Amino acid sequence: MTSKKEMDRVCGMWIETEEAPFTSFYKDETYYFCAEECKVKFDLNPAYYMVGVEGRKP
Repeated sequence: MTSKKEMDRVCGMWIETEEAPFTSFYKDETYYFCAEECKVKFDLNPAYYMVGVEGRKP
């Protein structure tokens, strides 16, 4: 069995998809989060987190 990892788009932590405690669905994709706080931030403005960190505006 191969584990798959995805990056938490909010904090940058790598998450094992099968063990992710929180997920969100946006534009036909599932996103994985390490903590509820990251999921909540993402859900409030998912488009913001679709850009790489260097492209985000404060």
